[in-house]
Amino acid sequence: MTDETTVPNEKFDWAIYVDATLAGLAILIPIPLVDLLFEWLFKRRMPQAIARRNGRTLSPEIVRQLNRSSFSCLGCLLWPLELVWLLLKRTYRTILYFLTIKEATDKLSYYWHRAFLLDLIMKRGDLSGPEESALAAEALQQVLDNLTTSPLTQLAQQVVANVRHILRSSWRWLRRKQEDEMMAETRIQMANAWRDLSAYFAQVAVRYEEQLEQLHVVRLQESVVVNNASADTAVSSPPSTTDDPPDV
Repeated sequence: MTDETTVPNEKFDWAIYVDATLAGLAILIPIPLVDLLFEWLFKRRMPQAIARRNGRTLSPEIVRQLNRSSFSCLGCLLWPLELVWLLLKRTYRTILYFLTIKEATDKLSYYWHRAFLLDLIMKRGDLSGPEESALAAEALQQVLDNLTTSPLTQLAQQVVANVRHILRSSWRWLRRKQEDEMMAETRIQMANAWRDLSAYFAQVAVRYEEQLEQLHVVRLQESVVVNNASADTAVSSPPSTTDDPPDV
């Protein structure tokens, strides 16, 4: 069961979610690879922007940890092929438009969750040190990796359906923090829906807290194992002695 003090009332704060929204909608930019660039830019901006909203400043190392994505060596090897596929998909977006809409919906929901969790992490004070920050970043990514269909998915579908001129909107926000008509409509649409999402966000907060607690337990167990191994090694090793010369 969740403690109601964790997320008493999830009020909508556009400053927390604006970069997440533009990152999720970037796939709708009708220029191949430019959409990837804008998504990357807004994603990278999220931790520091949300920290400032909470009156904090993050070190470059903590920002790097929070922006680190799960990847593998195999993923690195396959990245050129994936890039070719992305380029083809963006180029023939008219033919694959339904895939673009589905991906935009998924990405928008994903980045909204990420923004909420980043804000939660700031409020909880989980970035107090390097080790704590690393665990918080890992818990954040694990929760995001296990996302399923949520109430945010339907809202994301509605927002994506109303988006127009996303490149122009994104460029204005990057350069001058100017909100155009599309962004204003999106902000109002999200604010109206957010009032009914408090219970769901409380559930997401519990998932993060449970995941973080599990990581703390694992780290404690590993520390105990290492300490025991060190102690056993010290006991089993005979003391170093120097033979005294015989008395003459």
